[in-house]
Amino acid sequence: MANGIADIPGHLVQEGCFAHAGLADYRIATQLPDDAEDRREQVLTDAIDHLKAATDQAPKMADAWALLAGVYGQMMGLHPMRGMSLGPKADKALDKAQALAPQNPRVWIISGTQDYFAPGMFGGDKERALKKFEKAARLAEQESVTDLLMPDWGHAEAHAWIGIAYMNAERYDQARTAFETALDLNPDYGWVRSVLLPRLEQQAG
Repeated sequence: MANGIADIPGHLVQEGCFAHAGLADYRIATQLPDDAEDRREQVLTDAIDHLKAATDQAPKMADAWALLAGVYGQMMGLHPMRGMSLGPKADKALDKAQALAPQNPRVWIISGTQDYFAPGMFGGDKERALKKFEKAARLAEQESVTDLLMPDWGHAEAHAWIGIAYMNAERYDQARTAFETALDLNPDYGWVRSVLLPRLEQQAG
């Protein structure tokens, strides 16, 4: 009976490692300062490589497809002129993730970020993004991940993105509540504690 990483077949460990490496890259890119474009591009390039390897080896891993869509979206943010080539790739990856795991909270987070950052003329909608983040939070609360290799992040992140959406809409009390909830779930969540909450305090006055 399997009871740890040592009991899991090697190819599954490798698939999980690629996916987790892609997740680490995605998080780093998300949290880099705005003026670190060169570093962000390298991290995103690494993320694409890791996540393509994960989806090649495990084509039914919804988390890897969702993260790949998110990374393509971030790369488009750096290079809007590449939207014609990267946009369809992001859409295809997200469609695969949603088809594979329609109740996966992380898929809804990535779908929400796509709506949040896309310009309105290209279908972006911040209010729709907020609804997706809220759905992700509800799904994450219900989720129970028992597989050691499967990603189990998303609950605190969903509330962080809810806070961002509320802050953008100048609904500051609701934003603060969302950020505090994220920290209740993950007290070591540095992005919320060190970046988002100070930004909220500055913006709210």
